[in-house]
Amino acid sequence: MTTVVLNRTLGARSSLVFAGDYEVVGPEPALGHEAVASLAADMIFIHYHHRHEFEGGANKGLWGSVSRASDAAYDWEELDRTVGSANKNFSLVAVYPVGWAHMVPEHLGETILDVPPEVVSDWVCAVVERYWQQVDLFPIFYEMNVFDLFFRTTHGQPYGDEQKRHILDCLALSAEKVLERCGETAYSKLTAATFVELTQSCFYWMSEGKLMELPRGSSLLNAPLSPPDLLATAQKFDDEAGVVRYVPVIRQLLHQLVFWNADDSGAMDTVGNDMFRIYDAGFFHHPEKNPKGFVHKLICGWDAQPQNTFAYLLERLQPKLVVPSCADLLEENWRGFQEFLSAPRVEDYAKKAVNGFVLDDIFKCTKQSGVTSAVYPTERLLSSGRRHGGEPLTVSPIGEKYRSIINNYKSNIQKQGEHYGSVKQKPASTSEPLHYSAG
Repeated sequence: MTTVVLNRTLGARSSLVFAGDYEVVGPEPALGHEAVASLAADMIFIHYHHRHEFEGGANKGLWGSVSRASDAAYDWEELDRTVGSANKNFSLVAVYPVGWAHMVPEHLGETILDVPPEVVSDWVCAVVERYWQQVDLFPIFYEMNVFDLFFRTTHGQPYGDEQKRHILDCLALSAEKVLERCGETAYSKLTAATFVELTQSCFYWMSEGKLMELPRGSSLLNAPLSPPDLLATAQKFDDEAGVVRYVPVIRQLLHQLVFWNADDSGAMDTVGNDMFRIYDAGFFHHPEKNPKGFVHKLICGWDAQPQNTFAYLLERLQPKLVVPSCADLLEENWRGFQEFLSAPRVEDYAKKAVNGFVLDDIFKCTKQSGVTSAVYPTERLLSSGRRHGGEPLTVSPIGEKYRSIINNYKSNIQKQGEHYGSVKQKPASTSEPLHYSAG
């Protein structure tokens, strides 16, 4: 029997949370908080993925600004200010301690496979220890189930047991150290990663001039480091060692799952389709009906970047061809999300596990293929080769569509006589997390 410590700050609301993955640019790391809040969003995931490209950033993102030299003491001022601004503007806040695999101080520019798990976990614990009372969720990695995709490109081979064990050690040590040093409430706020679902996409990434073609099939069900693979690998390593260690930790780190659909080429596969797929695969936990399920809380949504890339390329190849816009696809994914929540064949325990809807890149710099975010800054190129991101800020058609979706939902909640964002059962104390026995 596995005991799961539920994150009560994320699960206490009676209505959906509207979230966004928020890429800090610069030089002001809180740039855009108020503009995104004006869309009526409730939550942001603070992510410094592209900060190194901008004035005020440092080598490879946020953690270069916390420690700019290998022998330098940590300087938390910028992140303190960023988290403080997020708390002021949003009711819920998430922070990535690592994100992509090159953001650990003293190891900037290295992949996560090059950094010892002890070092990674010490860093994760340092971030959580400083911010757990201000932050509601810590996804340790960003889109972890595509690590293998990039590894195949750089190393010419897929993830094997050696690479998977390294990642599981990073996750397990992080969770164990947070539990020991910070306690159960902080521990309950950890999740393994955000994930991305790809089934119909032609192209996934257009960054630094590179375009990557994708394999077919569900990355959320079948890819290395997808949730089922994490659990299967954890069981394999436990069986080989004759101990019970990895499985309980991985089940804990997957009890709250965040993913977004990243399919292009129209609306052949939406987040609604993804939710039916993971429901049928047994992701959702119920103590009697599905004790092997692991998801207790779910936030899922959509990513505009692949559709933007798809439209960008087709405009040049077939300029007369009409392709759905990113705003159109956001609406289609929201519709699919609602269809899952209203489907008679889906049992109530799975519907009640759904906490919210997330838009990847709610704030982000412009890309080679154009605007992929709800809000974006004005940019200019500096003589240093870096960019300056600043005001005025622009709400894109994606943002206007997201604002409309959120406001319509909240208006309907009000009409039903409920208070938006009301708490189902307010915890008596943040030091009293809720335990749940899982199969």
